[in-house]
Amino acid sequence: MSRDSNFILIQNLSKKFGDFYANQNINISIPQGDCHAFIGQNGSGKSTLIGMLSGRITPTEGQIFVDNEELHYGDPHKSREIGIATIFQELTIIPEMTALDNVFLGYKKDSKLFVNKKQRVQRFKELADMLNTTISPNTLASSLSIAEQQTLEIMRCLNLNSKILILDEPTSSLAQSERDALLETLLGLKERGITIIYVSHHLNEIMHICDSFTILNSGNVIEHTTIDGWTKEKIVHSMLGEEVDSDFKKLLDSEYPNQQPFDEVLFTVENLSSFDFLKNISFHIKKGEILGLGGLVGSGRTAIASTLYGLGAKVQGRMILENQEINIPKSPREAIQRGIVLAPEDRKKIGLHLDFEVHENVNIIDLPRTGKATFFSKKKSKQLAREYMQDYKLTRPIESRVKNLSGGNQQKVLLSKVTSVNPKILIVDEPTRGIDLGVKLEVLRKLKELALTGVSIIVISSELEEVVAVSNRVLVVSQGEIVNELEGDNISVNKIIESSFLERSEVHG
Repeated sequence: MSRDSNFILIQNLSKKFGDFYANQNINISIPQGDCHAFIGQNGSGKSTLIGMLSGRITPTEGQIFVDNEELHYGDPHKSREIGIATIFQELTIIPEMTALDNVFLGYKKDSKLFVNKKQRVQRFKELADMLNTTISPNTLASSLSIAEQQTLEIMRCLNLNSKILILDEPTSSLAQSERDALLETLLGLKERGITIIYVSHHLNEIMHICDSFTILNSGNVIEHTTIDGWTKEKIVHSMLGEEVDSDFKKLLDSEYPNQQPFDEVLFTVENLSSFDFLKNISFHIKKGEILGLGGLVGSGRTAIASTLYGLGAKVQGRMILENQEINIPKSPREAIQRGIVLAPEDRKKIGLHLDFEVHENVNIIDLPRTGKATFFSKKKSKQLAREYMQDYKLTRPIESRVKNLSGGNQQKVLLSKVTSVNPKILIVDEPTRGIDLGVKLEVLRKLKELALTGVSIIVISSELEEVVAVSNRVLVVSQGEIVNELEGDNISVNKIIESSFLERSEVHG
C-alpha cells in the first residue's frame, strides 16, 4: 500500500470563540497509516482540534483536507462519509440494544425495508475476529464492560469503512489489562492502513503505539514531529515551556504570611480504594492546613473527594480523625456528622437548589437549627443566613432565588452553606469555576482565613495556579493514585503537571 504523507492536511486552521482563540494557525500533516498523538495540558486546544476534524465544529479560518478532499465543516455525517470516525470518552453505546444492533447503528448500505440479519451476524463475526474479541452478537450492551463497549464502538467504525479513527482518552476508564489489549488492537488496525489520532495524557501509551505527535499549548502548535529520538521527559519539558508564575500566590503570601498548619495531625487516610479506580490512597492533613490535590481531569481528584464525603463505591481502607479510627462515611449526612463537608464542583446541579431562596440554601444543610421539630421558621432562617454570609459580601438580598444570582454570588452562597456547620475538614472542588477575577480572589482569601481558624481544607481545581497559590502542600494524583507530594518551594504548576504525565517510578527516579 502506498502511503500518502499528507493524508490528513491541516492548513492555517484557527477557531475563535468570541475574543478567545482555542486554536490558532494550526499547520500539520499526518501520513496515512500513522498513529499520531495530540498532546497538551487541559485547555491546550486538543478537544477543539478533534472537534473540527470530526466535523462537529466549524473553523473560523483555515482548511482540513483528508485524502485531498476538504471536509464539510460542522457536519459530522459528512465527515463519517469520507471515513472519519471519532470515539469520545463518553461512549455512544445504547445499553438496551444488543451488541449486534449497536455495531450496525447508523449503517445504511441500501434502502431495503428488511434487514438481512444473517449477513449482519456474519459481518459482526468478521469484525470480532479482526479485533480478537469473543463478544456474542446477541449480548445486551448493558451487560458488557466499558472495554467491551469500547470494542463495539471500534467495530462500528470499521463497519462504516472508516479510514481515520480518532480516540479521545480511550483508556481513562480501563484496567491495565484492558489498556494493553486496546493498544494491541490499535497496532493491528494501523497495520491495516487505518490512520489513528490518539489523544491521551498517558505518555507511555503514546510512546508504545504512536509514530508522530503534535504538542499544543494555549491553542498553538509547539512541536509537530516524528516520535523517533524523543523521551517522555523531553516531551513533558517541551509541553511545559517556561515556569508559570502566579500573581495570586505572590499576593496571598504577602497578605497571609502566617498561614501555616498547626503541629497536630487532624485526619489520616490509609490505603483507601474506591470506584474500582482509586488505589492505595494514603495521606494526612494537619489542623489548619490547606492541602491541594493536583492533577489532570480524570486523574481521580474528585473521586477522592466524593469518597471522603460518603459517595464512594466498593470502598476499603481506614480513616483516623482526631486520633480515633472512624468508619468510612457511607453518606453525606454521615460525613457531615463527622465534620467532613464538601462544596462540589457542580454547584448548580449538586451544591445548590436553584429555585430556593438564598437563606433556604444556606440552612438546608442543617434544618433543625431554623426551628423545632417539623416547624421551619423563615424569620430564623433569614437571621442565621445573614450571620453565616456576613463575611462573603453577598451583593443580592437574602430572599433572592439562587437561580437569579451571578455565578460568583452562587459560589458565595455555597461556601456559606458548607462552612455554616463549622466543619473540621472542608473539601472544595473547583471553588472558582465560572466566577470573575475579583470574586476568585475573595474565595481564595476566604480559604486562607478559614485555615487560620483551624479548619483543614482540601482544595481541588483545574486552575493549577490557584492550587499553588493557596496550598501548604500538594498531592499529585494520576490514574487513581497519589504519585507525588510537593512542599514549600517545590510547589509549582510545572511540577504538578510533570508529575501528572509521568509514571510514579519516573517521578521518584
